[in-house]
Amino acid sequence: KHDMPRPKSNTDPNKLLSIKVRSCERLAKEAQYYKREVSENEAKLAQMEENGKDYYDIKKFKEVLGESYMMVPDSKKRLEKSLEDLGLFLDLNSQLEGEYMERAKKLLEEFSQREDIQETAVEGSDTVF
Repeated sequence: KHDMPRPKSNTDPNKLLSIKVRSCERLAKEAQYYKREVSENEAKLAQMEENGKDYYDIKKFKEVLGESYMMVPDSKKRLEKSLEDLGLFLDLNSQLEGEYMERAKKLLEEFSQREDIQETAVEGSDTVF
């Protein structure tokens, strides 16, 4: 059996920092998207019911809305985990400087001050975001 040589892992702290920052930024956008999607779908469902749309169309759309509700806590949990990982990485690599270090500090500061990430309830569900 011949083992192929493994490529060296990229342990450059600046590269890892940029990956972690971009990941947090992407997950923050994703969490906002799902939260907005829930609001839009709730409005659409209310309009469908108000306009007397077909029972089965409404039932199917309620399933779509249910899936949206499930994505909110999932995206929130992934964002929180990513932010926690970024915070730990910064604690271990506080000597780093540059654009990504500034973006990382800004992200952590922004989310540490946002109470809505823990306290805003999504209407119509038990989900807290």
